[in-house]
Amino acid sequence: MTSAFPKLRAGIVLATAALALVACSVGKLAYNNASPVVTYMVDDYFDLSGDQEDWVRARFGRLQAWHRATELPAYERDLRDAVRRTERPLTLEDARWVNKTLRSYYDRTVEQALPDMADLLLQLDAEQTAHFERRFAKESLKIEKETARGTAEERAEKRADKMIDQIETYTGRLSKEQRALVAQDVRTMVDVAYMRLADRIVRQELIVAMVRAKPPKAELVAGLRKVLMQTESWRKPEYTQALAKRDAQVADMMVALSHTWTPEQRASVQRKLRSYLSDVSSLIAVR
Repeated sequence: MTSAFPKLRAGIVLATAALALVACSVGKLAYNNASPVVTYMVDDYFDLSGDQEDWVRARFGRLQAWHRATELPAYERDLRDAVRRTERPLTLEDARWVNKTLRSYYDRTVEQALPDMADLLLQLDAEQTAHFERRFAKESLKIEKETARGTAEERAEKRADKMIDQIETYTGRLSKEQRALVAQDVRTMVDVAYMRLADRIVRQELIVAMVRAKPPKAELVAGLRKVLMQTESWRKPEYTQALAKRDAQVADMMVALSHTWTPEQRASVQRKLRSYLSDVSSLIAVR
């Protein structure tokens, strides 16, 4: 359950702008102040003009209104379900449910945002497109430094430390034995760092090609849907297979770890989920 509800990240800033709603949905302050944050993020990638900044704020406000009315009730329902599922040790079905639920959030929010994404891309001039390419490359280099450099053992150790930190956000401090269980399992997981970087480059090239071509809006929406959602249509099969294998390995690890939770750790997990539920319910109540 380490990434169950508070965070969900997209591959490029266009999707990030839409998915900021997902990421902020379990924090009232963040959700209610998402518009300036999203505008800043989009500006950072595309060097917007003043008029474009106003346009992004207005379109994001419309997206957020839809999200509050349509998606937050689903989050509320699913968080109640998550609390119920953590009353006992997790099963593989629970882990698969988490992945499926998160994917549905992504798909619905991006689908809703696609027309506005296309409108934004069609506004970009050559200089803004070049700015996006440079910014994307800078981020890829940062990811490479953080995840794809060093020996295999060093990368595995970093992944294990990150995984433990994420889990402890829910459970509180893990025992020495539990941390060893996580570290050992992470070391056996598929390392997708290099494939992930290559995938980002392909994604960037596909998007930049569409921006430069300036196709009709309907065609651009279809192209963005393919790049952001229908990834199996262009992604290398070995990366798709590696991701599926890693997801299965993470699920197995979380199920095994949940059988070692102490009553205090289980209570901590449930408190965290209930705090998210409380925030979502409060957001729904404010119309």
